[in-house]
Amino acid sequence: MTDAARAIDCPNCGAGLPVLGGGRVVMQVCSYCGAALDALDDWRVMKVFGDMPRPESPFRLGMEGRIEGVPFTIIGTLGQSETYEGRTWRWTDHMLFSPTHGYAWLTVEDGHTLLTRKQRDWPGGGFLTSAVVERSEQRPSRAWRGRTYRYYATSNWRTDFVEGAFNWRPAKDARGTTVSMMPNGRALDMLAFVEGRAGQGVEREVERTTYWPEAAAAFGATPPVPQGTHPLQPWKAEQHRGYYLALFGGLTAAALVAVLAMLSMRGEGRLVWDAPPRELSAPLAIEITNADRPVMLRLDQRLRNDWAVYGIALTGPDGAPLADTERAISYYSGTEGGESWTEGSRSVTLGFQPPAPGRYELALSQLEAGSRDAGRVPLRVTAHEGRTNITWLTVALAGFALALAWVASAPYRHRMARWKGGDWSDD
Repeated sequence: MTDAARAIDCPNCGAGLPVLGGGRVVMQVCSYCGAALDALDDWRVMKVFGDMPRPESPFRLGMEGRIEGVPFTIIGTLGQSETYEGRTWRWTDHMLFSPTHGYAWLTVEDGHTLLTRKQRDWPGGGFLTSAVVERSEQRPSRAWRGRTYRYYATSNWRTDFVEGAFNWRPAKDARGTTVSMMPNGRALDMLAFVEGRAGQGVEREVERTTYWPEAAAAFGATPPVPQGTHPLQPWKAEQHRGYYLALFGGLTAAALVAVLAMLSMRGEGRLVWDAPPRELSAPLAIEITNADRPVMLRLDQRLRNDWAVYGIALTGPDGAPLADTERAISYYSGTEGGESWTEGSRSVTLGFQPPAPGRYELALSQLEAGSRDAGRVPLRVTAHEGRTNITWLTVALAGFALALAWVASAPYRHRMARWKGGDWSDD
């Protein structure tokens, strides 16, 4: 009779229990009453674990599946948790057994399924403990099998649920620490330096974990629904990503060409005035020949750590007022903390739609100023005819460029999401 076909009656509650896990099993925990049975002493009751809410998982004891063609059976279940700063994270570890390939772990964490195997060849540099991490000034790293792994996070976990057969003696409320590391680049695996999993406080193991989304299909279970991005989750291009890259890339290029073309047609404008503002005494004449498009008046003054406010009155060829407003020019600069800074602008604009070609009059006056120098620094006034409003085209260009950047940056954003859960800080 094979181990898979054997069964015992729990000496504590009488429930029938299958005997799974091969000859290395040392303890089995009853699924019905929580009694821990000594497999090496005729299934003697060692203790009874009470108040153990069952963790969420689509996998159950006795399920059979294949990993790379090798048959495995789920023989044990551990409900694990970690609490830090008022938050609690929970996950479920299922112990797997193969008569030919030994033991492994199937983990369900936020709907993601992972596969873990113990490693006998430890990384160079020795076992990484949480104490070593705390003392490190730079992110710890380890070399293993030709790759460099960087520190990711430390987890101080507790066992809340125990069920099934194990090749060591787990216990409810047992605690331990796992220090995890991930490699640079696109490699998707994790090394874990585990202390205390055997419940003895000094047991140390090195494990390697990989992402295994096929676990549910392999064991005939209902697939869990993944939540968020797991650190080991590979990036998968969204459907039609290539189409959207081409679409937004083409739209961005077309909008950029249109903006540059319109800017190139604007020219330098016609000089209306270039002298100190204190010399303004009469309205300035502006001849407008193109009334089909807007005209932009531009005021430039090379102020330095100063400001000035100008009154602007514009009348048309028929004497009708077109504008009566104010514009302020303010510019400051300096150095602070070894870095240069500027504030404000040395130019302002006023746009208007001419009702007809002809002679327009612009009355300018300096209403206020920060100093007398603001009246001495030359004020340059230029008129630009045939202006095309490119505001919305510029907005469209920015929108297309942002959409293109969002689609193109998907792999980078995924990588940032993978490392986001780490607890290392360079501060």
